[in-house]
Amino acid sequence: MGPGIRLQNVGLKYGGNVILQDINHELSAGKCHVVMGPNGGGKTSLLRSILGLTPFSGDIEIQWPEEKGTIGYVPQKATFESSLPFTVMDFILLNQSRHPLFWRKRKREQDHALAQLDRIGMANRADRRMGQLSGGEQQRVLFAQALLDSPDFLVLDEPTTGMDEQGVRYIESLIYELVQENRTILAVHHDVTAVRRLQAEVHVVNRHLIDSGAVSEVLAPEKIERLFNHYSAASVSVNKTMKKVA
Repeated sequence: MGPGIRLQNVGLKYGGNVILQDINHELSAGKCHVVMGPNGGGKTSLLRSILGLTPFSGDIEIQWPEEKGTIGYVPQKATFESSLPFTVMDFILLNQSRHPLFWRKRKREQDHALAQLDRIGMANRADRRMGQLSGGEQQRVLFAQALLDSPDFLVLDEPTTGMDEQGVRYIESLIYELVQENRTILAVHHDVTAVRRLQAEVHVVNRHLIDSGAVSEVLAPEKIERLFNHYSAASVSVNKTMKKVA
């Protein structure tokens, strides 16, 4: 089972700029949690803080139910030198094997990687060069790479950026499957329609935690515009009042 996450007085500053402030919240284990909010509201910074990739103030506790499990991470974009002759298979195995990159006898690892690629509809592109793929296809490869260690906690930063509808459906199906297995999913997402399909717990962040709850409650049509206004002292005040009323 995936972990729960406890945030206590979490804050983050870059120079004099406040990115996150006074985040106090708990994310329950074994569910899909989606972080939403306006551009510049601190969504990705919160994810990176939870992963320990960004210094922050306060305390973040990943609460494993028993022993510590595995964590998978899918960033916003694949980073690689497109001129290098990496195939999809080479790329997905790059950090998964002690064998040399171009050693072709690692069949067990390749078979496992191919199975993960098949889960996101990319098995037929295993021998294609990464640089030949579209941005959405590269994202699907990153997702397959994150599945290699069968993560109990999967963190996704805008996982469907640049994807066509088929790719989005593959990802949504996999998220549903992983939640059914009681794994914890934490994703930054911007597409309200897609998030509604996920039936996730939604957490709106705009420097502060503005609203949190079931998707049907948080993403009610009458609340959308105010929830996604860019940060201002006035908007935070309005939204905090709205949260108490909701």
